[in-house]
Parts: sequence; C-alpha cells; structure tokens
Amino acid sequence: MNENPFDKLDPSSLPPGPPPKPLAPAAKAKPKLGKIILQYERAGRGGKEVTILKGLWLESQENRMREALLKEMKRALGTGGALEAREIVLQGDRRETAKAWLLKEGFTTNL
Repeated sequence: MNENPFDKLDPSSLPPGPPPKPLAPAAKAKPKLGKIILQYERAGRGGKEVTILKGLWLESQENRMREALLKEMKRALGTGGALEAREIVLQGDRRETAKAWLLKEGFTTNL
C-alpha cells in the first residue's frame, strides 16, 4: 500500500507540458494624493441637501484642477455640483458614494 504508482513512470516518455505563464506585473498602487473632508449640509440652502468637499489639498490646487476633479466626480457619481470658493459642492447626500470614489482615486477621507 505504500507504493506510489507514479514512481514507475519514465519521465522521458511523457509529453512536454504547457509553457510556464509569465508573471503578471504587480498592480501599481495609486499615489496618496491628499485628505479631503466630506461634510453634509442642509441649513441655509432652502432645505436642499448637499455634500461639501474641502480640505488643504483642494485649497492648494489651481482652479482648473478643482474643476477637473468636479467634472470627473459629477460624471462618476451621476449628480450635479459646483465650485463655491475653494470647495466642491455636490447635490444631494453623496457622502458614501463620494468616499468610495475618492478612495479608489487615491485620496483619503475623514469618514
């Protein structure tokens, strides 16, 4: 019972196996871009809910960078939004979806 049936096989009579698969390159991790603070607000906006994105990273960027980020977020989240001073304002309570998108893009958040 201790006999291995494969010990009797002649390795030279076996067909060649498939070629080894090349190693996949390691996925590049997105660089940490900065921390963005997500804030929910309804007061002073006529009862409308908005999600405000602010933080040092946003404040330090040029206006065109903030506009590009806003455009990408509006497309990805399917919502409206605008720039107010140095903050991004998204329509509706988008804290969870915005957090998930920001984390995927390489940002950190307060939630």
